[in-house]
Amino acid sequence: MERVFLVLDNVWQDKTFDSLGLAKRKGSVTLLSTRNLSLLEGASPDISQGHMTPLSKEDSWSLFCMHAFRAPSNFPCELEALAQSMAEECQGLPLAQKVIGTAMFGKTSTEFEWEPLLKKLRESRMEVENDWPVHQLWPPSGDKRRTDLDIVLFHGLQLTANDIDHAWTSTWTQRGHDYVCWPQEWLPYDLGEAVRIFSVSYDVHVLTSPHDHVSEIADNLFQNFVDRRYEWQRPIVLIGHSFGGLVLKSLVVKLERESTIRNFSNSFSESMALRAKEFLRNVRGVAFYAVPHAGSTNIPTYVNKLLRCKNRHHRGIMGNIEPYRRDMNQLSVDFDRIVTENEINIYAFCEGQPMEQEGILVEFSSAQQSARNNCYKVEDANHMEVCKPPSKAHPSYALLLQFIMTCGKVAREFDQALQMVHDLPQSTFGQDNYVERLETLVTSEGRNAAPHYVGVWGMGGVGKTLLLQRVDGSPAVRGHFQGAMFIWLTVGQTPDVMALYRTLSKKLHLDPELHANPKDYKRYLHTQFVQRRVFLVLDDVWNDKAFDSLNLAKGKGSVTLLSTRNQSILERASPRICQVQMTPLSKEDSWSLFCVHAFEEPSNVPGEVEVLAKSIAEECQGLPLALKVIGRAMYGKTLPELQWEPVLKKLRQSRMQERTVEEELYECLKLGCDVLSEDDERLKDCFLHFAAYPEDHEFSFTEIFCHWVGEGWIPGNGEDDPRADAFSLLKKLCERSLIESIELEEDLVVSDEYCLAFKIHDVMRDMALYILKTDSGGPPAEPLYLYRAGQNLKEIPQEWEEILEQPSKVRRLSLYKNNLQDLPENLYGPELVCLLLGCNRMYDLDFLNSFPKLRILDLRGGVFSSLPEELGELKNLVYLDLSESFNLQTIPDTVRNLRNLRCLMIWRCLGLKYLPSGVVGLTSLQKLDTLACENLRWAEDTSSSTARAQFPDHATSRASFEDICELRALTELSILEIVKIPHNISALTNLKSFILELGKLTSLPANMPHWCKQLQQLEIGNVGSLKYLPKSFTRCGAFPALINLNIECTSLVEFPEVEDGALSKLRILRFGYCYSLKTLPLSLNYLVSLKKLILYWGEEALYNSCMQNCEKAAIWRPPIFTCF
Repeated sequence: MERVFLVLDNVWQDKTFDSLGLAKRKGSVTLLSTRNLSLLEGASPDISQGHMTPLSKEDSWSLFCMHAFRAPSNFPCELEALAQSMAEECQGLPLAQKVIGTAMFGKTSTEFEWEPLLKKLRESRMEVENDWPVHQLWPPSGDKRRTDLDIVLFHGLQLTANDIDHAWTSTWTQRGHDYVCWPQEWLPYDLGEAVRIFSVSYDVHVLTSPHDHVSEIADNLFQNFVDRRYEWQRPIVLIGHSFGGLVLKSLVVKLERESTIRNFSNSFSESMALRAKEFLRNVRGVAFYAVPHAGSTNIPTYVNKLLRCKNRHHRGIMGNIEPYRRDMNQLSVDFDRIVTENEINIYAFCEGQPMEQEGILVEFSSAQQSARNNCYKVEDANHMEVCKPPSKAHPSYALLLQFIMTCGKVAREFDQALQMVHDLPQSTFGQDNYVERLETLVTSEGRNAAPHYVGVWGMGGVGKTLLLQRVDGSPAVRGHFQGAMFIWLTVGQTPDVMALYRTLSKKLHLDPELHANPKDYKRYLHTQFVQRRVFLVLDDVWNDKAFDSLNLAKGKGSVTLLSTRNQSILERASPRICQVQMTPLSKEDSWSLFCVHAFEEPSNVPGEVEVLAKSIAEECQGLPLALKVIGRAMYGKTLPELQWEPVLKKLRQSRMQERTVEEELYECLKLGCDVLSEDDERLKDCFLHFAAYPEDHEFSFTEIFCHWVGEGWIPGNGEDDPRADAFSLLKKLCERSLIESIELEEDLVVSDEYCLAFKIHDVMRDMALYILKTDSGGPPAEPLYLYRAGQNLKEIPQEWEEILEQPSKVRRLSLYKNNLQDLPENLYGPELVCLLLGCNRMYDLDFLNSFPKLRILDLRGGVFSSLPEELGELKNLVYLDLSESFNLQTIPDTVRNLRNLRCLMIWRCLGLKYLPSGVVGLTSLQKLDTLACENLRWAEDTSSSTARAQFPDHATSRASFEDICELRALTELSILEIVKIPHNISALTNLKSFILELGKLTSLPANMPHWCKQLQQLEIGNVGSLKYLPKSFTRCGAFPALINLNIECTSLVEFPEVEDGALSKLRILRFGYCYSLKTLPLSLNYLVSLKKLILYWGEEALYNSCMQNCEKAAIWRPPIFTCF
């Protein structure tokens, strides 16, 4: 017989294929088409499959135009928008495009011909969607709002055909009000509407269901759940009633089985497996309502009686709930394993009332699912009513809502982990292939595999950090390492290994000061990490020693992802490492990235500068950092001869000289700094200031502001708001991509404007140091800046000592974060205005009189026990930081001479017992921070004989809190151990931040809201004796500028009623450790600007009282209300 090429078109059933699949001769081929994927999978193990998808948007439009207008270029302009919408409604189906297009041929009336048909198409599509087995209850069709959580409902067995058609809604109605579908009406309201809710429909008629086993239903539903109609990229909570819980469990097992398939017949099968994996890893919770996990003897009896059926030997669908069935027991075992491996939360409800005379249909032991899970007995509900809460306050709803909120909190933490982040730019170019490749390498092995490494190498500025951020925040990676630890360490050229070890200890919730020896510390961390699965990112590793010190992710399934400029470092991890080289961008991607920063998008390029712009982009040699910085520098410039040509000329000249690769990059980036003076002559100095600190140092706004005021760049007390001036300069530097802003978490926000921290890219910092070295304004022998921060130096560089032995012009010197103990006595810097010695081990400060013009002095973290009297001679001093100087015991009274001092930081000086009375002379002081000075006492406390005995020599020289209140310029005051608040505190009318901690206060001044008109942050922490806040705090007009109110008072018993108009700008209200506080007033509803109401470490009664208010206002519900 001859071989045959047999075509079977439109095959619907297995039976049909079995009847016609006759081409069995060697060499014969059968080509068939079907709508049913399972038919192909059952055809033969040798079958090759192809999945035909709808047309793309562009092809759909072209085909539609051929039939509606005879050519794409013939459509009338007034019909274009309607025609495109109509083509999209055809959903890429060629037959629909052809029929609808032909029907519209020759029609030109928008109002009477095109719009009516478009409306009908949209309505018909909605009807079709309602026929799909997964029905969307919320949000309404067409609503494109952002959602954070998915909820999917599964109904149980049904007794009539009519029940089958409506079970997906009728199961979930309010008891006594069958017209109210509570998941649709209640859950969106209580979860802040940021939720999608689905209900699944399937045929489970007790007698006529076509399915014999629950797994058949799961198989049929599987393809719907991995259908591309819906993306399952947000956390999911599954809810099942009765038999629906078994369907739910079987679907989860099916998803897990399909997601672990390794040998795919084609790309379509692989895509299905990936989507199954995506769905499963996003399941965060499962709730069961009276599900017979261990079977039920009473359900068949009840059904037989109800249907008057004498056959008690149930087969088919009813057979699934027989007790002790081996396959159903195995289903529970598999489901329990998946729940444990994926850390899925479980909650169960059990009925408490019998069904007529048949008793309890599902006993507690069967409904619990597992002994480890919570199971609540709903005492007033039978089997059918258990999922029909009569009200929101009923436990069958309130406990479910609480459970979903818990899962939602996990979801938010998961989201925050993705964003941790990594505040990624909106536009990236040339990285997608790298991201996909790294995702594959990172997720290639399972949780029990040996630890392995993935390394990325490439030159500075090529985009390695951004690439690692994208991979670290990738849903695929986060899902693969679900339940593992995620740790990001930026290593740098001269890493402080001990500081990185302390960071790792904090991640493990261990004592960060556990070991003083690096070898002992590493050995201890190794024993901790070997027990854990970790995804460790080591960014910017420069040498083998740093990698060896941080190579700690040794637990099963752990992966270390690292980046470096030096490929040889990656060889240290051989043979368990995969390497990826990152190269510069292509010419096309370079141009696109340059245009985003210089013109916002490529279509905005003015014709007169396009050629010059392309030449400048090419000179950046495909380095994203250079393209970004130069692009931002050219933003808004439109003059070819005066603005574009000079920049291009400088770029070309810099390349003609003999320089290293790094120096060529710096010269290119330097142009972005050179043009700063066009905007503001202060900007270049402000930018170069960031080079005075180590790599990856994060600068708070307050830190920058105080330093710039000290430098004289900001007019500290001019007519304009100096903080706004500083913020404007920082904003301009960010806009030029010279520094980066880092958003603080919302509950840390102090004000709307100044809620950012800042950092500088390591390459930009290197470029700033290069500028200071080559363009400092003086000859090489007489530099104006000496910066060597974070290099583990034990003594001052020899060349610096030679410079400073003679009167020099050096204005700024930074040895921040080294291992220095003192400076040579023979140094002399008559012009020095900035001396940064913080984070060293300075014990001798006799050198201070060598720098008479100092304005900024940072001695943070020193080991000195006292300050020299000569400190008072530094009369130009504006900023003094003594924080974390644990041994410091006294500050000289000569500080009264520092009348220009605006910022005094003595935070966490544990040995400091008092401030001298001379602080009253600090008439310009704006910021005073004494928090965590645990032994600090004020003069008000010396009345007792015990206190006088403690401080016999200083009883009269100690400053009182009343003295502090004489400092009228204060805007930020952080203070502790207050016994009483003096009357003259009302003079501090400029306060914007006031923090009280560890006091013995019993009351706060009632007039405080009247003189604190500018206060933005108020924190009352660890005040153990305060029971009541003044009622004036919450009266109309009180604290008009307050944004953040944080209360930590163990004895507080009441929060006063809030009047309309009080605290009108309050965004964040927090209560912590308020163990005596049982309720909060409903009048908190008047806080119209409130974004966060946070309870932490308090009594359960307080939480429960807030939960009872959830129906009354949005502030009592997530996302505003948070409890932990």
